[in-house]
Amino acid sequence: MRATDRDGDRLAYYATELPDGVTIDPATGLVTIHPTTAGEQDMTFYATDGRARDQVSVHLTVRPHAVPTGEKIEAEGYIEQHGWSADGSNFIESNAAASGGKNVGWTAAGNWLKYRIDVAQAGTYDLELRVANGTGTTAPNALSLRDQSGATLATVPVPATDGWADYQSVHVPVTLAAGEQTITVYCETGGFNLDFLRFTE
Repeated sequence: MRATDRDGDRLAYYATELPDGVTIDPATGLVTIHPTTAGEQDMTFYATDGRARDQVSVHLTVRPHAVPTGEKIEAEGYIEQHGWSADGSNFIESNAAASGGKNVGWTAAGNWLKYRIDVAQAGTYDLELRVANGTGTTAPNALSLRDQSGATLATVPVPATDGWADYQSVHVPVTLAAGEQTITVYCETGGFNLDFLRFTE
């Protein structure tokens, strides 16, 4: 952001309620953007000389990128979800034991999370799901993985772990087509936390 003052007064720059990953330098007006989630945001930045101010509004669109196979996909890094609050406030939990310090919780039957992946070559991959289940009971068909047509690629059990922050990895084979694609983690039941997923050859 740039501004000038007719009287030559020193200017200060600021903004309110910026999304995570967006900052403004109060002395220079330099806006830095390292978006953490996909979506659209309207932001307003201000320049002031202490007596008057001017503003500029910016519309930011962050498009999700596909995660290559082999890389960890944090559960909270979804591109779309269904069944929870729109802002994530009621299901993205801070958890020191989780990868990245967060997990998806408060799962319920019918909820789902979509992710964008990039598959270098078609084939069978090992799907690792890092989960926690503090109910004391194994959920035999807790979630399924679906392709972009809605076809079920795998059904995954979630074992009983020692608590909601005690994660275990569950592995199942999944056949994937080549190229960028959307996959859905669908909650067949609830009562577990999801930390991350990863596809490896």
